Amino acid sequence: MTTLYLWFILIGICIPGIGLMTRYTANELLAKPDNRMSERALRIALAAQTFILVALAAGAGLYFGPKVGLTDRFLAGLSQGRTEWADLYRQLLSGTVGGVVCTAVWVACYYGFIRSRIDRASLLIAEQARNELGLAARIASGGITEEILFRWGLLSIAMWSVSLLTSQTTAFWISIVVTGILFGLAHLPGYIAKGCIPSPLLVGSTVLGNLWVSFFCGYMFWQYGLIAAIVVHALFHVIWYPWDRAAFIRLSRAG
Repeated sequence: MTTLYLWFILIGICIPGIGLMTRYTANELLAKPDNRMSERALRIALAAQTFILVALAAGAGLYFGPKVGLTDRFLAGLSQGRTEWADLYRQLLSGTVGGVVCTAVWVACYYGFIRSRIDRASLLIAEQARNELGLAARIASGGITEEILFRWGLLSIAMWSVSLLTSQTTAFWISIVVTGILFGLAHLPGYIAKGCIPSPLLVGSTVLGNLWVSFFCGYMFWQYGLIAAIVVHALFHVIWYPWDRAAFIRLSRAG
């Protein structure tokens, strides 16, 4: 029964992200001339699709995660009516440190090398898309929902599968690279659909940037718990947001 409670908790914390992302995606699709669905039907379909994926990922993590040491002591305790405050503090602290380091390195690389080498049209499209999405959706959908999907669910499945062939430590590093690349590739279709030119630098920076975040989130999950991974991912968006917004405003005003 406690496993079922934890499953509901995991799905529940994804609801805000599902709602915000559904609204954003639905508005985009409704603006397309070839759309034939009503707004209500489109929103229901999008929300249901994401909800099912989250439910499956939550269930997969609950089954495969404990077999390879991917769990969350605080959330597990919460599902049993206990509050492990010491573990929550440990996760929040480690996640905060990891999030600051992860974001600082990315911001330095992106603005110091990558951004100036991406073609202006693609850069404008990508930065506009991120800013239209907004900070709340980036935190709720990116920081929470994506962690349930890619770390709690997909990483647990991958690590369990690879651990059948090698040690758990080796399985983790292989799995985090594979799932991190998939995580990066998952961000590309949206940019390309909006008109970004899939240049080697755009593709490479998108994949490597998300792989970089995956390393930190995955490691925090493995060593501390899911909440630590969520904190890293959420802080990444919070800290990067002011630079991302300011750079986009300057670029759009430059004409």
